[in-house]
Amino acid sequence: MGDVDVSGGAGGLEARTEELELLARRFGGVATDCLGSSTSLHGYLVDGAVTTSVVLDPSGWARFETELVGALDGLHGLSWLGLRCGALDGELRAAAAAYRAVDQLDGALHDEVLGLVRLPGAFVAAGTQLAHSHDPAAAAQAGIAADPMAADVVVNELGLPAALVAAAAALPDGHGLAVPLGTDSRGIAGRPPRRLTDVVGDLAQRNADDAHHGAIDVRIITLAGGGRRVIVDVTGTKSWSPGRTSDVTSLTTNGRALVGRNTAYEQGVLSAMHKAGVRPEDDVMLVGHSEGGMVAVTTARDAVRCGRFHVTHVVTAGSPVGRTVGELPRSVQVLALENSTDVVPHLDGVANPDRPNVTTVSSAHGDHTVDGDHSLDTAYHRVAADTQASPDASVRAFLGSADDYFRGTHVTTHTFQVVRHY
Repeated sequence: MGDVDVSGGAGGLEARTEELELLARRFGGVATDCLGSSTSLHGYLVDGAVTTSVVLDPSGWARFETELVGALDGLHGLSWLGLRCGALDGELRAAAAAYRAVDQLDGALHDEVLGLVRLPGAFVAAGTQLAHSHDPAAAAQAGIAADPMAADVVVNELGLPAALVAAAAALPDGHGLAVPLGTDSRGIAGRPPRRLTDVVGDLAQRNADDAHHGAIDVRIITLAGGGRRVIVDVTGTKSWSPGRTSDVTSLTTNGRALVGRNTAYEQGVLSAMHKAGVRPEDDVMLVGHSEGGMVAVTTARDAVRCGRFHVTHVVTAGSPVGRTVGELPRSVQVLALENSTDVVPHLDGVANPDRPNVTTVSSAHGDHTVDGDHSLDTAYHRVAADTQASPDASVRAFLGSADDYFRGTHVTTHTFQVVRHY
């Protein structure tokens, strides 16, 4: 087992800013009630009936005025209580805002700072490889493997995310259709998964079969008691075309999904689930590699929002989802697998957020080439094995929550090709 680095998840640290803000609103409500009552009660100090009573009972009037002023404006009086609750309201709101700002800053800068820190070592690795092999391409790949977080620096310095947000609506996306290809019972596709490596293995088989691009599958898993679970596998980029193309794995999908826009690929995934007979009450796990992981996240988000499907889990492998995974509701548990020498998860320019429902696990595998470090077979199957064996609390919590997906007695794997039409 390789060493793993885990962030987020059930075992991570979190400041519950929503709860801080809820508590702040309650203190604010108390402040409003106290100060409103205090203002109303101050009126009795100058009430006509009270002021005329000074003639009949001067000492009684003085005692009444003194005691009421003390109760309202003295230490721990009603006005004091209202002002103190108002101050607590402001302090809690400021604390929530500060926690949120620090969290956002950490996500935005964590990988970028580490990328800069490790940059000298990357230059050394590249120089050493160049001196040894005299191959500039091999030297560049050695440098990238030594410091994949440098991509965060490049992405942000070039302003690529902001440019994609501005251009996303104009990218020619069309709409996606799912073409049924039949069922697959070969090898791992014909066996119910028993562990995380089986999930990644079936995704790898679908990826290997993706001759026409956009291959996905919908696996209907039958449990011993008659219940069902569904695993949907979404493959990654195969086309580097930036223009109009029927291939949903193109750069258009990458650009839109990176910044959280829905895509024709997502439409095709949802259509495939419907055609495979997935029911609204079925628990669903979406699994994706690279671009497929980005599409899995936006598909889960939109399916849950509209109530069309009950997505409970998402597993991504080598996917840049830091800008979008935080949009998922807390009911969706996410496991983001990252090979620590793979540059692709850093192409969004931010680290994955630290959330109770988002667990990010990284370990080092691959062959120190861009393709090899991003491959399901040479890198991410091993990262999945490391994750499965990890005793980390967040990892155990995720796998425990997904246990029913690994208890099937039978599986039917429906295969589809998603295509884009205009």
